[in-house]
Amino acid sequence: MTVTQVARRAGVSAATVSRAFNSPDLVARATLARVRESARALGFVPNASARTLRTQRSRILGVVLPTLRNPVFAECLEGIAARARDAGYAIVPLFTDYTTARERDAIAHLLARDVDGVILTVASAARSASLARLREARLPYVLAYNRHPAQPCVSVDGEQACAQATGRLLALGHRRIAMVSGTLAASDRARQRHRGFARAMAAAGTGRAELIEVPFLQDATQALAARLARADRPTALLCSNDLLALRSLRAAALAGLRVPDQLSVVGFDGIALGEALAPRLSTVVQPSGAMGAACVDWLLRAIAGGNPPLAADSISLPFALREGETCAPPPRAKRAASPARARSRHSHPVRSSP
Repeated sequence: MTVTQVARRAGVSAATVSRAFNSPDLVARATLARVRESARALGFVPNASARTLRTQRSRILGVVLPTLRNPVFAECLEGIAARARDAGYAIVPLFTDYTTARERDAIAHLLARDVDGVILTVASAARSASLARLREARLPYVLAYNRHPAQPCVSVDGEQACAQATGRLLALGHRRIAMVSGTLAASDRARQRHRGFARAMAAAGTGRAELIEVPFLQDATQALAARLARADRPTALLCSNDLLALRSLRAAALAGLRVPDQLSVVGFDGIALGEALAPRLSTVVQPSGAMGAACVDWLLRAIAGGNPPLAADSISLPFALREGETCAPPPRAKRAASPARARSRHSHPVRSSP
């Protein structure tokens, strides 16, 4: 099969077929779909090596994410892979396990592979050596989930999202609310979400906005159970991600607390697993699949235009609060109310006997 045969079947020129495979972002969606359908029907497979030589591009995108153990990053990677495939690109995914050393090694590996651009999530966009290395190499990149005014990002406003989630708990009547987070120093996303929580608590004038930092996810359950066993326990937990929220549900069970009757729990991410729980997890939902696709779109525009990464081109996607079933008003002060009701029931006037 040849390009000419594909063009004849699709009703377009051979040049359009060539553009469809070499620069799909320059071809109208309907035309692109017609060319691809014709290629599939005829069994035409473009020569990737020849295409790379012609365009001086590898048609490979690098992807650097912390882990796939957190489903939020798996959902993002799905969005990246699907959109990259549609654009005729392959991806090279690498994972850092939240360490700067692995992050640095991943960037070195991708530069050696001559990728056309990189999508990445870093620990701290403000002081990442990896971003400085990409700028030195003049390689287009875009950040997923990170949010920084001087970097190109595709994200949601985590600070505003947590402020709204805290406001929802306050509206239900909670005053003793704690935020459960990983180590703030290790993640700018955790710091942003904590700022939203602290801001909402300060605006409500509730006093101390308690922060429960859990350095390692695997240790979270026991640490949280110990905190919830204390007499001054919070009545609600706002968690900086859904995995911490799941561990908070387990910790509540270990502490003998019923969710949501005795403890409300709110997560952040909106992973699909949260909807399969009983009770269904209340959480902030961010569109991870759409975020991955938007990162690819952003990167392809930068590659096609030969532009450096510009922070002004950052994209903020919408978030939503999913009510779920792990949120309810706080338990009432029954000990204080019960004696008063008892006195009311038995305080009838005493009549003297005739």
